Amino acid sequence: MDRRIPPPAPLALPEKEPVYEDEDTYASARRRSRPARLVLCVALLLAAALFWPRSGVHRCAHDAPLGAVHDAVRWEHPACRVRGQTHGDACRTSFEARNRAAEAAFLAQPKAASARDALRRYTAAPHLASDDADYASALGLIEEWSALLGLPAVANASAHVHDAGSAASRALWAASAPRDEPTTRPRVWADTYSVWLDRPVHAALGVRDARGAALWDADLAEDVLREDPTSAHGVPPFHGYSHAGNASGALVYAGAGHPEDFARLAAHGVEVRGAVVLVRYGGLFRGLKVRAAQEAGAVGVLIYSDVKEDDVVTEAHGHAAYPAGPAREPSSVQRGSVQALSLYPGDPGTPGEPSYRNATRLRRDEADSLPRIPSLPISARNAQRLLAHLAGHGVRASALGAHFGGALPGAEYWTGPSRDVVHLSNEMAFGTRDIWNVYAVIPGYIDDQRVVLGNHRDAWTFGAVDPSSGGAVVHEVLKGLGALVQRGWKPMRTLVVASWDAEEYGLVGSTEFGEDYAAHLADEVALYLNLDMAVGGSELSAAASPSLAALLRGAAANVSDAHGPLALPKIAALGSGSDYTVFLQRLGIASLDVSYRRAHGDPVYHYHSNYDSFAWMTRFGDPDFARHEALAKLFGLTALRAAQAPFLPLDVLAYAHELYTYHDRALDAAHGRDAEAHARLRAAIDRVAHAARTHAEAQAALDARFRALLARDAPHRPSPALRAAMHEVRGVNRALQRFERGFLDARGLPHRPWYRHLGVAPGRWLGYGATTFPGVVEAYTLDGGARAAEEIARLTAALERIADGLRVPTPRGTP
Repeated sequence: MDRRIPPPAPLALPEKEPVYEDEDTYASARRRSRPARLVLCVALLLAAALFWPRSGVHRCAHDAPLGAVHDAVRWEHPACRVRGQTHGDACRTSFEARNRAAEAAFLAQPKAASARDALRRYTAAPHLASDDADYASALGLIEEWSALLGLPAVANASAHVHDAGSAASRALWAASAPRDEPTTRPRVWADTYSVWLDRPVHAALGVRDARGAALWDADLAEDVLREDPTSAHGVPPFHGYSHAGNASGALVYAGAGHPEDFARLAAHGVEVRGAVVLVRYGGLFRGLKVRAAQEAGAVGVLIYSDVKEDDVVTEAHGHAAYPAGPAREPSSVQRGSVQALSLYPGDPGTPGEPSYRNATRLRRDEADSLPRIPSLPISARNAQRLLAHLAGHGVRASALGAHFGGALPGAEYWTGPSRDVVHLSNEMAFGTRDIWNVYAVIPGYIDDQRVVLGNHRDAWTFGAVDPSSGGAVVHEVLKGLGALVQRGWKPMRTLVVASWDAEEYGLVGSTEFGEDYAAHLADEVALYLNLDMAVGGSELSAAASPSLAALLRGAAANVSDAHGPLALPKIAALGSGSDYTVFLQRLGIASLDVSYRRAHGDPVYHYHSNYDSFAWMTRFGDPDFARHEALAKLFGLTALRAAQAPFLPLDVLAYAHELYTYHDRALDAAHGRDAEAHARLRAAIDRVAHAARTHAEAQAALDARFRALLARDAPHRPSPALRAAMHEVRGVNRALQRFERGFLDARGLPHRPWYRHLGVAPGRWLGYGATTFPGVVEAYTLDGGARAAEEIARLTAALERIADGLRVPTPRGTP
């Protein structure tokens, strides 16, 4: 595979900095240019005074490019680089104009054709976490990303792979902008974690009569389609982290497998204990379906995709099945993890700790997030055969509610139990295997307000949508950022791009990273931007911390797709199901996730199937790759603005207003209980709102004063007033950065201490979906009101601390 990346087109940015072929040439050029560079020490020292948290003497090493607050406005222009130069109009170019130039240059880079080429590469073969193909994809990204950032050609990518926790790894992450070397160039490398994973060895499913005679044996494989060439090479269907073993019992249909569905079965006298249950996907995370069945006494679980989830795009509505048309291919199977993510994500054997090679691990039977009964994913075609064995047995599904049944053609939905016996076999190989996170760092002038962009790389099969559409978008973003870097641009804040591994098993790579660098991330990362299933439909969708909604909407207004400027009328709360989880809900870092999702009438996306392929994407998903291009522009522009704004783009006033909505939901769950405690909680929200409003007003006034001082002062003679304003800016940013952290409680949530965010978490029995004020709400909805008053008190105290943290800093020199 040819991984060479064509050089970027020339950009309309000032004075291109040369790109050197090797380290020796680069070092020699730097030594020759040292005298000319010393004239800019004042600028870099000024940036240090504002943004570097520790004092010290720093030497000047580089012509400051577009980047830090003072440097970007003044020192980048050639007319400002000569000692004694008259302070003319050339030096007065506004900060906004500089950023607009960088944004325009970036937006010219993402292209549909380039994204298509990247997706073709990324989907050429299955790349399940820890497989040889997964390692090869990590090495390929090291080469690609290095080339995109204009780094010297990588002769041996494996030399850039390190053990997590090693000195080499920690130095690469932590030393983004050493205090004596603010010109550190971009760098790319991979870290290796050793984690629990499993692989399918053998699976079987059949039905036997009461005498043991075979009635039917399932073909568990997906069909090979001539029109979808990669479908011949997929991984067999299985559930990640599924329990290995055999199970036999009568069959029971249990709807969507929610605890309420099992309660309805019990209420209608349907015995689940000792049965193999058939449930359909949808409604809650698959791992929680297995857990609910286990708690109900089932001995095994079969999960299938029902066309009920496909809206009107079905064969019954006149649509042909894939590949001839947009409807579901009947043999398609949704693979996926059955770890209970809402208890804790990551390596099940090392909750809360990084999975190094020598890590101390739980015994498997101690890992509470793992299931205790076997499960298999099956196709709709096989589900139809099983439903036929239930016809006339038990209760009609419609008697348990309109939602309980499904919509498979010709199928009758009865609960059972069946007269015949279902046998399933699930043989798995379980052990410790290596995974690889890949990172690219673009150092900025400010290193303790990093902006992290992430997308996972591993896939159950080919992963055209999940996750490689996100990978193709990241490729285009890095292409744009690399073009800027190669023109001498440097961001104000350090940018980090990550390719996570083993996300599909349970957000493993990102979680181990977050647990590994928890203290560092809490201190030095300002926000996290996530991509996953970036392009799977036509509807632009987002979920985010409320403080990031304005940033995302503002960027969307400056990007268009085929329908005009992008719009995000609704931005939801973040639950779980992707790599933002550890950042937001463990570490309290404001996060967002954005994608094109399936809308009403869109082709069926074959989630986690062999047909999540390049062929499907080019026929039905995004044939002209226009959405890939638009999303790359939106995601990259969001990152650029987050990295370049003098003030962190965290709207705490919008967040404060959203807290009233969160509390209204909690009051609905309370049904009048704990009224006095809720009154105190409401008063704490009022305090946060008042503090946020005062903070926003003070920030606006400081912003105006700061920009006026920048426009007035000579570049080589910053006034005491400007220096004081710079320190005020830093104080405001510290308060903004701490806002989301204020929701953290080290004791964690009830029943799941890994999750520490009192404001939002994945619902305990949702998995993907968000529950706001989770400790309070779930005390009512799941625990009968137990501990509700205590949870209200914890949340009230957290909100009081958040309000106190928004105190407006006093300007220097003010009595």
